[in-house]
Amino acid sequence: MIALKSRGRRARVWTAAAMVGAASLVLVSCSSDSSNESASAESESSSSDAETDTSSEPTELTKVTYVMPWVTQGEEAGQYAALRNGYFEEEGLDVEIVPGGPDIRAGALLASDSAQFATMNPAAIYTNRAEGIPVVGVGVMNQGDGLLLVCKTSTGITGWQDLAGKKIGVWLGGGEAGPQAAVVKAGVAVDDVEWLPQKFSMEEFFQDAFDCASAMEWNEKHIVYREGYEPGKDVIELRQSDVDQFLPGDSIVTLESTVAENPEMVQGITTGTMRGWQWVCSSEENRLAGAQYTVDAAPDLDLDLQVIQVNEMCDLINSGPAAKDKLIGGLYPDSWQASADAALSAGQLEEPADVSAGFRTEFIDAMPDGLRDINWTN
Repeated sequence: MIALKSRGRRARVWTAAAMVGAASLVLVSCSSDSSNESASAESESSSSDAETDTSSEPTELTKVTYVMPWVTQGEEAGQYAALRNGYFEEEGLDVEIVPGGPDIRAGALLASDSAQFATMNPAAIYTNRAEGIPVVGVGVMNQGDGLLLVCKTSTGITGWQDLAGKKIGVWLGGGEAGPQAAVVKAGVAVDDVEWLPQKFSMEEFFQDAFDCASAMEWNEKHIVYREGYEPGKDVIELRQSDVDQFLPGDSIVTLESTVAENPEMVQGITTGTMRGWQWVCSSEENRLAGAQYTVDAAPDLDLDLQVIQVNEMCDLINSGPAAKDKLIGGLYPDSWQASADAALSAGQLEEPADVSAGFRTEFIDAMPDGLRDINWTN
C-alpha cells in the first residue's frame, strides 16, 4: 500500500550574531558607564531575539489519514496537489494519503479510527449509515459521478430507452444504482434489462459478452478508444445526464463524531482538498503537474492517461448544479436525494435514507472567498 505524507513545516530562526559582534567592538572603546548601557541594551536585544526564536518554533501539525476512492490515479490529483503544494500544512494538518481499491472498506477504516477521512460517493455514505457507521459528507468534488455506459452501435442502442432485453455489464455492489435509476427515468423497468456482473476491466465488452459495459469517464472509456473503437461509429456513450440525472461522485467523508469533536480538522481537510482541485483545474500547466504528482506517488502509471483523467475530473467538477453556480464543492440536497433514491431502487438500502442527515454544508460554506470559484471552462 502506497502512502504519502505531507512535509513537516520548517521554521526560520533569526539570529543577531552579526549585531552582537559589532556591539563587542564598541564595548572595547567605551567607558564603564557606556559599557553598562551597552550591556543592558544587548541584554534587552538578546531577550527580544529569544522571544522571536520562541515564536518561530514549528507549529505542531495534527496527523490525519485520508483514504482515496481508488488506487492512485488522476482521479485524486487535487488531493495530491494539496499535499505537495502545502495546502494541508497551511491548515495545520500532517496528512497521509492512503490509496483505495476493491478490497478497501473506507467506512470500516473510519469506524475503527484507522483513518479520519475518506472519499466515497453519497450512495456509499447512505449504505454505510444503514450499516451503523455514522459517516457524513462535508464536500463534493465531482457533481457527476463519472459513470457511463459504452454501447456497441451494432446493437441498435441509441439511448437509455433501448436497453430493454439487452445485456448490460455493471459493477455490482453499488455500480448498478446509477444505470438502473437512469433506465427507470427513461421509461424502462429495471427487471426488463439483463444486468450482468462486470469485472474491473473491459474484457467482457471486447469479447461481446455485453451489449453495453460500465465505464468511468476518466478510465475505462479511454481504454475502449485506445483499442481502436471510434465514438459514434463503433460505440455510443450513454450518460446519466442524458436523462437529467446528476448523482454526485467523490465526496469528502468523515464520522459525525469527528465533526463534533474536531471541526477545525474537518475544515482543514475540506479547504485543502478544494483548494488543491481548484489549483489543478485552473490551467493546462497545473493539470499536467497534478497528473505528475500521481505518477510520482505510483511510478508505474501512464502520465498521458493521468492527464486525461485529470481533464475528465475537472469537467465533472464543473458540471450539473456546480456549473450553474460556478462554485466547487457544493452539497445540493436534490442531488443527494437522487443518490439515496438510486441506492434504494438498486436494493442497496432496505428503507429510505434520512437524506439530510448524510451531509453537512457548514464547512464548504466557511471556505475563504475565492477558493471555491470555478475559474475554468470545459
